[in-house]
Amino acid sequence: MKLKCIIIDDEPLARKLLVDYCQRVDYIELLGDFSSGLTALTFLKDHTVDLIFLDIKMPDFSGLELSKSIGQSPSIIFTTAFAEYAVDAFELNAVDYLLKPFDFGRFVKAINRLKAVESVASKNGEEKAKDFLFIKDGRELVKVYFKDILYIKGQKDYVQFQMRGSKILSLMNLKDLENDLPESQFIRIHQSYIVNLEHLQSISNDKVKIMEEYLPISQTYRLHVRSFLDRYS
Repeated sequence: MKLKCIIIDDEPLARKLLVDYCQRVDYIELLGDFSSGLTALTFLKDHTVDLIFLDIKMPDFSGLELSKSIGQSPSIIFTTAFAEYAVDAFELNAVDYLLKPFDFGRFVKAINRLKAVESVASKNGEEKAKDFLFIKDGRELVKVYFKDILYIKGQKDYVQFQMRGSKILSLMNLKDLENDLPESQFIRIHQSYIVNLEHLQSISNDKVKIMEEYLPISQTYRLHVRSFLDRYS
């Protein structure tokens, strides 16, 4: 699905550059570019957009003021030559803050950040429908809520689910189990460990701390862990 967007910027050259960048990304549908916030607001009354590229310093009223009048939808990426408004922009839940002049690579990074945010939000919405797992414990199936799992440890043909004060050892494959866990809540840090981010207390280069217990991050998964956490920093 394409992202429907508009551009609001009083500088003709800035609008021209953004139009060019938008046309180079196949999943963006540019609905229009505007030199005035007032004109853009009139357009928005009759059109639904997913994203606005918004300048901050404009003659009629600022992009920050315009953002407040628009509300939380659509998403906004600020484009400005002034770094001092960054804090104000992110307090308004801006997806990104592009400081002029910016190149096409930085533009694409901002778009990808929006897609990542939407992906996580969508995933979280799906996960609300199922927040538990049935685990075979001997001859019984035990209902375990994801929130109660501290971490999961693979032991050859078995998997150990560690909860507060209890654990379950079940005959299953850790790799297969990984596919059934909420991606936004659990992360694999080692060939033998998957941890619940809700219970993560601290992280260093080679270990994580969960409930006063330290678990190793292997060299194989170190980059994966860092890139995953970067999405939330």
